[in-house]
Amino acid sequence: MSTPRSRLVDIAVIGAIVLLVGSLVLVQIALRHRDSESRVTPSPSPSGSASIQHSTDGPTPTATTPPALPSATALPSGASTGIRGPQVPQQADPSKALSSLAAKAQENAALPLVFRVATFNVLGASHTTKRGDSRIKTSYSLRMNYAIQVLAAHKADVVGFQEYETPQAKLFTKLVGPVWGLWPEAGGGGADGRNSIGYLKKKWELVKGTSLTIPYFHGSAFRSPVALLRDRSTGREVWFISVHNPATNCAVCGGNNDRWREEAVQKEIAAIRQLHADGTPVVLMGDMNSKDEFYCSMVGSGLGVTFPNPGTVSGTSCVGPRPTTIDWILGTPGMTWAGYVRDRSQLTRLATDHPVYSATAIVP
Repeated sequence: MSTPRSRLVDIAVIGAIVLLVGSLVLVQIALRHRDSESRVTPSPSPSGSASIQHSTDGPTPTATTPPALPSATALPSGASTGIRGPQVPQQADPSKALSSLAAKAQENAALPLVFRVATFNVLGASHTTKRGDSRIKTSYSLRMNYAIQVLAAHKADVVGFQEYETPQAKLFTKLVGPVWGLWPEAGGGGADGRNSIGYLKKKWELVKGTSLTIPYFHGSAFRSPVALLRDRSTGREVWFISVHNPATNCAVCGGNNDRWREEAVQKEIAAIRQLHADGTPVVLMGDMNSKDEFYCSMVGSGLGVTFPNPGTVSGTSCVGPRPTTIDWILGTPGMTWAGYVRDRSQLTRLATDHPVYSATAIVP
């Protein structure tokens, strides 16, 4: 059994140990509190500076500036500047868009414009009735079906029609209206529809339709169609004219129309000169009822016109192509031609009493 003195010694030792442990705990708490303050308290820095004071536990890194957000980045409302918002498309720049369109237009303008043109006297419906003057008595409705097949065979995308009377124009529109456009429209005004300009809608759009007044039989005024068409793929434009000049001493001519025919040619020359003044190409198609005379009048006009079937000109001598035709296609200077066809096939004979002529025009 221990003595009272030994108990006192034990109690004193235990008390000393408790005090020592308590002191160590208090020191540890004080150290932790000081470290916590040093981590969250910023050091003084100049206003607007991006420097941040880091913990003293390690070396202080070099101060850096947060990277700027890309201009196309938007921040959601209320978000902090440290959070990147969703990407949104950049705003369109009108000046850049216009520059791009201008560059595209310039690129298209540098491309050659290529198209297939035909001239087609379809033999008017009134000529093939029982009382008509034509030896052909096939109805216009059947002949128009043949005519559409002829156009397809020639792969024409522009055609100048002559003797294209209202019933024929209406039937053509009924049969191929979604594919072909007409100026003037069937039964419409603006020009005499007995001459008309047809164009493939997928290739061309009508910019402007107008007319050229020329003398017809006995000098009567005839409003021939004139159309400005725009090529859909290049945006380039071409004027087209379809005419039927008066003939002399035919069954329905009423005598000599040489004077009126010559005057009509001079009006056509003047129209080409006017339409081409700004550089826009012009194509003339039609039944001129004239052979060498028409060709040499055009060559001698000073216009510099081009033909897919040229004749021979030497000094003061001018001879039309052989075989010479009364149906013509011609274009303004710079226009070249390929694939000229004179079609008098059986199919064409079923459709009309004229050959059909076509050629490919190339405009640089």
